[in-house]
Amino acid sequence: RNLKLYLVSQFGREMVDELFWRMQMLILRSLFSVQHVMINDKHCFELYGYDVMIDDTLKPWLIEVNASPSLSANTKEDYDLKTDMLNDLLDVIDLEGNLKGDEEHVGGFDLIYDNGYVDMNQDDAGWSSYLGAAINPNK
Repeated sequence: RNLKLYLVSQFGREMVDELFWRMQMLILRSLFSVQHVMINDKHCFELYGYDVMIDDTLKPWLIEVNASPSLSANTKEDYDLKTDMLNDLLDVIDLEGNLKGDEEHVGGFDLIYDNGYVDMNQDDAGWSSYLGAAINPNK
């Protein structure tokens, strides 16, 4: 969230909105390209870590994708980030059965594709992508 706010202060909302939309499309396209080799089992999941570099024109470049990225932490900030992400991941898995199944935002994760691109309600956030935006920062 801080990165997104900083970039808006430097480049404006429209350019940053385009950047995060491109990052979202980059993630989706990379997943589409390997969907035939991904495990498709409703009883398991895999976490992917994306390394993306942003150039001086706000173009995102995919550096690498890590399947099962490291969850070890070297700093308190890294520890907090990863434990929050794991808590959000457990919310998505929904072992308690609290979700209805039609949610578009769970924890810090957002549904961006469901048999087609999920359209954002611009009235909710004003962004074309929720990437980089904390939907529920007080969770």
